[in-house]
Amino acid sequence: MARGRAVPPPGGDWRRRMAVRGGRVSHTLASHGWLVFLLAGAGLGVLIGIAIGFSQVGQYPADELFGRSIGYAIASAVFCVVPSVLLLGLPSQALARAYLRSASPAEREAMRRAAENAPAAEPDGLVPGSRWSRAYAGCVGSVTAFHGVVRTVPDGPARDWLRDIGGNLDAELAEALRTARMGESLDGAGPGSEVARTVGARLEVARTAFHDTAELAASIALDLRVDSGFDDVRSQLDLLAAQAPHLRRQT
Repeated sequence: MARGRAVPPPGGDWRRRMAVRGGRVSHTLASHGWLVFLLAGAGLGVLIGIAIGFSQVGQYPADELFGRSIGYAIASAVFCVVPSVLLLGLPSQALARAYLRSASPAEREAMRRAAENAPAAEPDGLVPGSRWSRAYAGCVGSVTAFHGVVRTVPDGPARDWLRDIGGNLDAELAEALRTARMGESLDGAGPGSEVARTVGARLEVARTAFHDTAELAASIALDLRVDSGFDDVRSQLDLLAAQAPHLRRQT
């Protein structure tokens, strides 16, 4: 099992993540956090200005006091708005967006269960810390993330399709391990050979393909969670199947 390795969280665009994460408050802050605190700071400043004006009742004629109160309100609003936006609005907006991009409890549980069933990231035949071991571990992480994403998709044709792709990824992962072991043995015989470079390039291409496949699967899962039907994501599923690694075809 892939113990000790953190499975990549869903990530993605924070706007699309609103479908599966957060509530009204976090969504508002993520979209308009700066504006919320701008209005709050302006309102507080106006209240402070009016309070200052009332504290001077009797010291000035009514018309002059009114003008002074307006001036106090404007100055106080400007004084309060700047720190409110810079110190509260923008940070709260950034934090809300980071929260939306993080995995929900259901997604974390799905990733945990996927990790429990994942193959070892450092199997026999690979030297821990070697470039071959690191490349294969990256492939394992992406495939594990893919299976975690599939667990979040509602039952239906799209989930069945994703499961079929997942079975193909498992077979490709086994081929990635064979390729990594081949590269390890070539390095042991004589590092830097042309064959070793060719095998290394093939494994790196596969690692990128595994990663991209997991990322696209996460995007499709979001679409399915916002009531998109199988037909709506069919073209994306076709693309997902096409961009998956094809190491077995190269042997």
